[in-house]
Amino acid sequence: MGEWLSLASLTFLSWLRAGLLTSASFGMGNYLTGKRTAAAPNNIKEKTICNREIKFEDLPEGVQCTILSKLPLKEVVRTSVLSSEWRYLWVHCPKLCFNSADQVSGRKRCIKKFIDNVNTVLHKCSGEVVEELKVKFGFDSTLADHVDSWISFAASSRTKVLALDLESIDSWLREDRYIFPFQLLNNESISCLQSIELSFVSLKPPFQFRGFPNLRKLHLSLVHVTRKDLQDTLSSCCKIECLSMDRCYPGDELKVDTPLFHLLHLRIVRCEFTKIEFHAVNLHTFTYRGPLRPIVLNSSRKLNDVTISLFEATFQHAFASLLNGLPSVKHLTFHIIFLQMEMQGLSNSNPYKFSRLRNLQLHMNIDREDADKILCLVSFLRATPLIEILEVHFECTDLWFADVAVGPTRQNLQRYEYTHLKSMNITGYKGARGQLEFILHVVENAPALEALTVYTTRELQEHAGQVAKCCLSQKRSPTLKFCVV
Repeated sequence: MGEWLSLASLTFLSWLRAGLLTSASFGMGNYLTGKRTAAAPNNIKEKTICNREIKFEDLPEGVQCTILSKLPLKEVVRTSVLSSEWRYLWVHCPKLCFNSADQVSGRKRCIKKFIDNVNTVLHKCSGEVVEELKVKFGFDSTLADHVDSWISFAASSRTKVLALDLESIDSWLREDRYIFPFQLLNNESISCLQSIELSFVSLKPPFQFRGFPNLRKLHLSLVHVTRKDLQDTLSSCCKIECLSMDRCYPGDELKVDTPLFHLLHLRIVRCEFTKIEFHAVNLHTFTYRGPLRPIVLNSSRKLNDVTISLFEATFQHAFASLLNGLPSVKHLTFHIIFLQMEMQGLSNSNPYKFSRLRNLQLHMNIDREDADKILCLVSFLRATPLIEILEVHFECTDLWFADVAVGPTRQNLQRYEYTHLKSMNITGYKGARGQLEFILHVVENAPALEALTVYTTRELQEHAGQVAKCCLSQKRSPTLKFCVV
């Protein structure tokens, strides 16, 4: 046993030396590290030395619990073999995480063993404050009573972070979601919750449910919920900072009229909403992946980073939708997987602008048949008067020297200067005429352009070199540097 204790002491020391733990973290002062050296001269770095052996068992129980909370639950339980005094020390661990390695619901023996382990641990921890409770396993409707008991435990333990990931490998074939038991939560337990993550759950809040007043993070995945219940729940989460929804299918609009002043991060992925509208004046980041739908975040004047990935859309329609709903974005990444282009939008008549956009990334899956319409990207640039950094990624394989004579040329465009543009990167260059026209148009109309980088293949190195010479001869900026990679 002495060897085990020495091992624990050495492990603790290694944590301290590695910076994983510090005496300041526990307010212990010299208890751990001995006395400080006398004041050193200015040219000598002050050092803290350890002048005696530190034993884990000598630490106060509260400090031991804090240290153990840094470890996975399985490792914490293993410490019970080191000393008889530590046999039940692990039950004071404030963070409990259970993850079933086997997600196949048909293997009843594995699932039963997992549930028995969870129930045993929660029984041992009864009466303790558990800050985090996370459970991940493949749900079956016959196991609902066990999950109910875990929610009851979380309610009585004043849990702050609750995560239930009940998705199984065949969840896309099933409709038997776990019905979240709102009736097991009282006002105190509801007020304690600060983070909720739910997967493969059905939400049916009771009539006049007042929401989670202190909730800061909400993640919903594969959740069944009606439009009204979702909107009412979100409207009552006045302190929410991070909201994420993945594969939720209400089949209706999501419109939250109540101002969410604390909402900073919004993520909506593969959800079937007909419209998305939030009143979040302090929103910083927004991520959307799905079909083209109206997105209205007009009040979000501090929106910094936006990532939009659409399954299928016409470029001009998608561009108009973004301009209408996200006019204040500062950094935009825009991707259309199945892209269609139309021959329009090359005039300067559009009065609407992205008033804060500085950084723009365009991922363009353009087919050879649309190669003559690449210059239509200019319509996007002209709506960004303050743009400084432009990246265009041509994610296509059949643009090799595409030369469709029916498309517009840069000489057909009205003059427009990109006054603030300093850097432009082009990837996937295949020598298509539309690509060359677009590059030359920008070079000729960007007086402050400092760097232009074109990424291409080895076969096009010589051609790209000729393009570089052409660009340098047509440049407006005296400091332009052209790089072919």
